[in-house]
Amino acid sequence: MLLGQVLWLVLALAGPLGFRASLLGWRPALMLVAVGLGGLVLTGFISLVALFWLLRSGRPGGPAICLPAAGIGLVALIGLLLVGLRGAQAPPIHDITTDPGNPPLFAAAAQLRGEGDNLIAYPGEAVAGVQRKAYPDLVPIEVALAPAEAFARCLGVAERLGWTIVGQNRDQGMIEAIDRTLVFGFTDDIAIRIVASGDGSRIDLRSASRAGVGDFGTNAKRICSFAAAFRNP
Repeated sequence: MLLGQVLWLVLALAGPLGFRASLLGWRPALMLVAVGLGGLVLTGFISLVALFWLLRSGRPGGPAICLPAAGIGLVALIGLLLVGLRGAQAPPIHDITTDPGNPPLFAAAAQLRGEGDNLIAYPGEAVAGVQRKAYPDLVPIEVALAPAEAFARCLGVAERLGWTIVGQNRDQGMIEAIDRTLVFGFTDDIAIRIVASGDGSRIDLRSASRAGVGDFGTNAKRICSFAAAFRNP
């Protein structure tokens, strides 16, 4: 049982490792993880059934053989349920912005995306409507700073958050960056737009995944983290 679970675990780990090494696309990488975790759960369930059978038949050594495999399967099941719950709570969209009506445009990102990546163009009102319902508090940042000062602070916040700056234009008030997810290392593109607004500035952000249909709320969370960091320098 344990040997089988080791093989399933290796298969699950091969997904993110293969993607990070550019050996797999995101679809086969996710499939490997799903199959590997599913195998762990199935093997754990079989181990649990075998444990009950061994205990009923009075055979010694049943718990020592089956309990570890059942425990590993339970951990995998909990992991799958948590991922599924997170996915169910987030809408199936991957391009998030504080200005759905006029989102910041990507320039550098258009050159960085490759074949098989999501389209660079904003999906339009269909996605904007879903976003407004799912993330009603995602709004522009209004600050009493001149655009040049706001630009400098935005740049500093992005660097502090660990984002990689891939483009900046002070005259146009545009900053572009990329960030990577923790487990798979999926690349997400970020655009920050700073414009004059009254006596201060308005800052809009856009965060979009290169891979996948849904993002498990990652892009909205990233924008919220930026806003919190900006307001608490």
